Amino acid sequence: MDPKIAALITASGGIGSHFVLHKLQGHKNLVTLTEGAFRSQGGSTKGDLKRYLSQGAMPSFLDEQLFPTKKINSQESKWIILNKPPLKMINYHRTFHPNLPVLYIFRNPVSFYCTWIKKWKEYGDRRYGRRIADKQVFDWFRTTFMSSLFELAQNFDPKRDRIISFEHFFNDIDPELKGICECLEVPVVKNKDLQVLNYCKVCRSDKISTVKITVRGERKEDVLYCYRHGVLLGPGEYNYIRKEDPSFLNKWKNKEDVAEISQKFKKLFGDQLISYYEEEKYLVDTNREEFDVLIKEFLDGLRV
Repeated sequence: MDPKIAALITASGGIGSHFVLHKLQGHKNLVTLTEGAFRSQGGSTKGDLKRYLSQGAMPSFLDEQLFPTKKINSQESKWIILNKPPLKMINYHRTFHPNLPVLYIFRNPVSFYCTWIKKWKEYGDRRYGRRIADKQVFDWFRTTFMSSLFELAQNFDPKRDRIISFEHFFNDIDPELKGICECLEVPVVKNKDLQVLNYCKVCRSDKISTVKITVRGERKEDVLYCYRHGVLLGPGEYNYIRKEDPSFLNKWKNKEDVAEISQKFKKLFGDQLISYYEEEKYLVDTNREEFDVLIKEFLDGLRV
């Protein structure tokens, strides 16, 4: 049987999607694609996706997979996971393929917003030589995030789709991996058993080492290094061997105007959902019992 199609969706970049996608690529039954796959010129296009869904005509994904790449075969490859396609494109195909699942990454809105304040300032400095006010960032973020969530809510089915909790995933990967595997009905694996990149992406040599470099800002990290082709980083400077430190999850609380910001988001998301993050309940709500109830209530409210 040909692999089925799933889609990993986010409201915007900067949410850690490639961390999640590369983890999923390490599962033998899952194939995760680059952002241009099924959309790009010169690679697989939107027309190829239509043909695959209607006729089973499989494009070649040798250059459109995340690493470590794998051969797609009917014995092991169960799902091809699209990399952040437009949600409207997925809902379009669900007309004839209603079982096409969405894996949607949800992150604490306040923390996500604070990330984008930093990103827009860096972008403004680099491209325009000026910075925009925090209010402009908030207006853009509110529109972007809420529009995405509204569109998600209209066609969200918890029996088919999965909300990936950013905070749960980064704090303790294994339970979130289990939830994703169960959603896609593939064998459950632990993080330590996932396949990782152990060769050069260019020459495929396994004679690689590690070097310490500055990846972003002032952050120095060990990265994979090929003596022929240099540093090995993925999309968005994804570091294949970075050890994620979940302490960054609560750095948003250090902002001077955090109380004012939180109040703005409570008007959008409700007191309970924002308080969930203020109290860092994801540290104790490890089975997501409370989180799933809050998300369901929020999405049900947007569906009306």
